[in-house]
Amino acid sequence: MCGIAGIVSLVKPVQLEQIEQMTDVIKHRGPDGFGHKCFGNVALGHRRLSIIDLSSGGQPMCDDQEKLWITYNGELYNYQELKEKLMQSGCVFRSSSDTEVIIYAYKIWGEKCLNYFRGMFSFAIVDTERKRIFAARDHFGIKPFYYHQGTECVAFGSELQQFRNLPGFDADIDLKAIDQYLWLQYIPAPLTVFTSVKKLKAAHYIFIDFEGKVSEQIQYWDLSFAEKKSMREEEWVEAAEEVIEDSVKAHLVSDVPFGAFLSGGIDSSLVVKYMTSLLNRDVDTFSIGFDEKEYNELPYSKIVAEKFGTRHHTEIVKPDALSILPDLVRHYGEPYGDSSCIPTYYVCKLAKRHVTMVLSGDGGDEGFAGYNSYTSFLQHLPGNYRQGIKKALFPAMEFLFPQKYPSQYTLPVWVSKMSYLEQNWRSQLWLPEFQSHIVGMPEGFEEIFARTRKFSGINKFQYLDMKTYMNFDILTKVDVASMMHSLEVRTPLIDKKVWEFAASIPETFNIRKVQGEYRGKIILKKILQKSFSDEFVHRRKQGFGVPISKWFARDGELNMLLQERILSNNSSIKNYFNQPVIDKLIEAKHSGALWLILFLEEWLNQFKK
Repeated sequence: MCGIAGIVSLVKPVQLEQIEQMTDVIKHRGPDGFGHKCFGNVALGHRRLSIIDLSSGGQPMCDDQEKLWITYNGELYNYQELKEKLMQSGCVFRSSSDTEVIIYAYKIWGEKCLNYFRGMFSFAIVDTERKRIFAARDHFGIKPFYYHQGTECVAFGSELQQFRNLPGFDADIDLKAIDQYLWLQYIPAPLTVFTSVKKLKAAHYIFIDFEGKVSEQIQYWDLSFAEKKSMREEEWVEAAEEVIEDSVKAHLVSDVPFGAFLSGGIDSSLVVKYMTSLLNRDVDTFSIGFDEKEYNELPYSKIVAEKFGTRHHTEIVKPDALSILPDLVRHYGEPYGDSSCIPTYYVCKLAKRHVTMVLSGDGGDEGFAGYNSYTSFLQHLPGNYRQGIKKALFPAMEFLFPQKYPSQYTLPVWVSKMSYLEQNWRSQLWLPEFQSHIVGMPEGFEEIFARTRKFSGINKFQYLDMKTYMNFDILTKVDVASMMHSLEVRTPLIDKKVWEFAASIPETFNIRKVQGEYRGKIILKKILQKSFSDEFVHRRKQGFGVPISKWFARDGELNMLLQERILSNNSSIKNYFNQPVIDKLIEAKHSGALWLILFLEEWLNQFKK
């Protein structure tokens, strides 16, 4: 895993110091090496975390004619297979790295090379003959890619903080993006906190020519839940085992020590199950817990660790964990409000003491319908909505007879379940002069939802989660927290083959009523039931929560810190928000919103400096 950087100067040749500064800022992403290459007014930079081909995988890397140069962050899990194909086309390789495979894949197949890739990646290839840069991001957005368009340069990189010292950097804050942050706890792509910087969306690519012109973002892949296969439940379980085991195996290719995150939940337990069976040796596993019992999953992770014989490492997170807030804010680069970034930071720190790479269970809830929001939605559907019509016919009946069968699976319904600070609160919170920045629907959500017309109900929400929450929240959280510690995290359940399989499963095999209430992730639970009791497998989903509500309560350990930071006359947010409304949020015990405001306060303070 690595960090990338690039500049296209619009006024004069690039100074080496500029690209060096961009890579120095992200040296935590690549402590094992660095490299720079200048092409007049264009420059590439790279920081390397060595995982594969430790001796000859340095970057920027070029083809045999030195016409194509790449800076790349990620891992291709099918690179050896692609290498064989490319050798048949006459390509000669000088290294055993997946980086060189990407160069020649682009040389032979052009931008269609992306159709062949299986993995996580963000990269930029300088094509010196065509005088343009080809930049792309992986199918799910596991690896980040930001780009800045200014008056003196166009630049790109792995983190927002790389742009702050560029000549002519436009630091105007996008207040509409801030409003969406308050709503969703993240800023959705392509927006960032700065009007001059964009995120490249997952499964998209762009071209940047040597004169600084940036193309529109072009989508190269999408997922459809419309095509379903017909199999019995036991066949689905068997097929799921095969595809997940294959993905775990593909994600184990490494030349450095590795382990796994283990919460004790369904997804991480499955990943560890297959890791131990494939490796036939002890595996290092890592878990974080809390003193607050209702947030602590360590007893469950211990059960899994003992079952599969792992070397299990644990740590307890205390309220003083908030001392890392300044570091978190600096590395996330913009307001980011998922408080589970705190335990994620600590579990990454714990893992890095022992290994350089870990596997995680992220993606199972979205791919196999495991979230409580899905089951609670079905549980509260109006009774007459289900009477006299088979569930498989819902989408057709909703489309043909919208008055008689009004859809309950609407975008506003889903967004309401994703809201952290609803519009009525935000309307009170913003000062009058900023009310125009309140948005009616988050950026891009209507466009995404429009693609789900042929999907069944819960599949619509799974697709939305994949395109938004999983990408903008979960994957961002893990990427930043892990890279702060120079730790690579791989996600075998967020894999092209796994998701294309999951999308083909009829909804009722993933989520249905069991003993009078809806339960999700049925197929994955069936797999795990072969190793654990029904009580263990079917316990209520806990999630990676943080006891923020207890810490921020009037008698909590962090209440005084909270009030000092966001209610004082010296606070930065008083320039934007009504502080009496913040006090109301404290009284209402709206801990999620308070964390958002606290994070934003710290970001504004750092921004001013």
